[in-house]
Order: sequence, then structure tokens, then C-alpha cells
Amino acid sequence: MKQNSIQIDYIEYESLDAMPADDVALIEKAIEIAQKSYSPYSKFPVGAAVRLDNGEMYAGNNQENVAYPSGTCAERTVLNYVNANFPDHNIEAIAITSLKSNSSIPITPCGFCRQVIMEMEYSQQQKIRIILHKIGGPTYVFQSAPALLPLAFIGEMLQ
Repeated sequence: MKQNSIQIDYIEYESLDAMPADDVALIEKAIEIAQKSYSPYSKFPVGAAVRLDNGEMYAGNNQENVAYPSGTCAERTVLNYVNANFPDHNIEAIAITSLKSNSSIPITPCGFCRQVIMEMEYSQQQKIRIILHKIGGPTYVFQSAPALLPLAFIGEMLQ
């Protein structure tokens, strides 16, 4: 028997004041779009914003549907939009936030969204920084998708 471990490194910011201005702008865009979320069932509005390698930012929010699971998470809303419309640009970062959360830490992407981020990072062959923001709380920054989805199955499927 051999025991192994997986370590996940991230940066924690207690305040937006300590963060780079371009990350703060991305978080602000995620907060703004979360206010437009269609979440009548969960009442849990989520916003996500991405920054492309050309500096442009795009945002999306969660879109629920009574015919669960027909809705879409904020992360996949914006990631699929960007991938469909700007396939020649790489995603540098994604910021994710929720307007309502009882947790003391930022919300994290669901498994579906982690896999989508992972595949986009793999296909563009460039890391995507993941910024998880808690309004009134800390912000966590992960340097790449494998930090949120270690041991992901991806490589052999795209080769």
C-alpha cells in the first residue's frame, strides 16, 4: 500500500483593496450580472465573469427552469457564450460570486462547471485563474482548474 495526498494551493484576500485592479473589475462585473439572475426557485443568484486575453470581459448568470435540470449555472452560461463567439481568444480568468450565501467562504463551482472549466483550460493550453468571491467575506484565487478538479479525466479524450 502507498498513501498519497493532493495539496490545493490558493491565495486568500480578506479585502478587495488588496487585490489587483483587473481582478476587482472582474468581480464587480460578476456581482453586477448576478443581480440579473433568473433564479426564482433557488433564490440563489450567481454571477460569473471572464476576462479574455485581449482584456475584454463577458458575464453570465444562472438561469433556472422549472424542468430541472434544464437550467444553467452562471459559469457555464458565460463560458459557453465566450467559447461559441470568441474561439480564437483564450480565457485568462473567471470570477464567480453569489449575492446570497450563508457560508463564511466563497461559493465554489459545481462539478459540471469544474469539468467545463477544466476542458476549456486544457483545450486552450493555457491556465485559467479562478476567482471565488464572497460578498462581505474573503476572496480565493486558484491559479488553474486542476486545483478545483484534481484527477480529472480530460487528456485522453481530446488527443
